[in-house]
Amino acid sequence: MDGRIVRCSRCGKSNRVPALDGGKKAVCGNCKAPLEAGGKPVTLTDDTFSQTIRNGSYLVDFWAAWCGPCRTIGPILDELAAERSDVTIAKLNVDENPQTSAQFGVQGIPLLIFFKDGAEQGRVTGAVPRGQIEAAIQRYLG
Repeated sequence: MDGRIVRCSRCGKSNRVPALDGGKKAVCGNCKAPLEAGGKPVTLTDDTFSQTIRNGSYLVDFWAAWCGPCRTIGPILDELAAERSDVTIAKLNVDENPQTSAQFGVQGIPLLIFFKDGAEQGRVTGAVPRGQIEAAIQRYLG
């Protein structure tokens, strides 16, 4: 079967997208949102977390709006989401989602946790440079 795999920026589901002609636009088979080249980070909540990360490779950024270091790495994660199709970049606001934050023992942010098919593979704490994030993706999800 040919076509590229694109993760939906709204629900995080993987979609196989064939070559489209005539100006046709691809939509997610799950939530019907338009599938765009250059994805955006998926927003996770306490309600959607487990269901979303259970299939595939995810880098989840545990962050807060008031956190300066979180705002520092935010643009890096946006760039990675737009450039990479092998991992879904997701964000979980720790202030708005205390249940998931407690479940993973989040005590310092930003905290990047890497998941493969729902299982935690590794962590990186702090506002680290892009190269260190890419190395962690390779190490934990490669």
